[in-house]
Amino acid sequence: MKSKIIYLLPMLLVLLTGCTKKYTDPDKWANDSGYPLGMFAGTFVRIHKNPVTMKSDTVTAALKLILSTNTGFYISGDTTLHAGSYGSFKEDTTKIWFNDVTSPVNYTAKKTHLSGTYTYTYNRSYLLIENAVKSDTLSCVYHFTKMKY
Repeated sequence: MKSKIIYLLPMLLVLLTGCTKKYTDPDKWANDSGYPLGMFAGTFVRIHKNPVTMKSDTVTAALKLILSTNTGFYISGDTTLHAGSYGSFKEDTTKIWFNDVTSPVNYTAKKTHLSGTYTYTYNRSYLLIENAVKSDTLSCVYHFTKMKY
């Protein structure tokens, strides 16, 4: 009986170790060079200026954003105005490019997708993402705060 327990104990330890998962914040890695990586929570603000009346229409939505070098990006939250989506991204020190795989190709989306080129500023706690292509009538801005674990 003791010999069976001696063999089962290491098997049980291996099984338990394989089943436990721990999320590690990629922003704590030494090689991230200050790029925005990890989990963020904040708001999306879309301002549309009517060119005829010159009045602005502003909508906001609460969102969560995950940026990971392993899995890409994932955005979720209030999906009544902004599409929940995912895909790949790349970044340099001032610009970030999102490739949203859920963005429609053949028609104009009714909801805003995080897709295309954006400028950003990041200070390891606050992330501001704005349209890289400036428009007279439309502006999309994302205000995110780094989530702590």
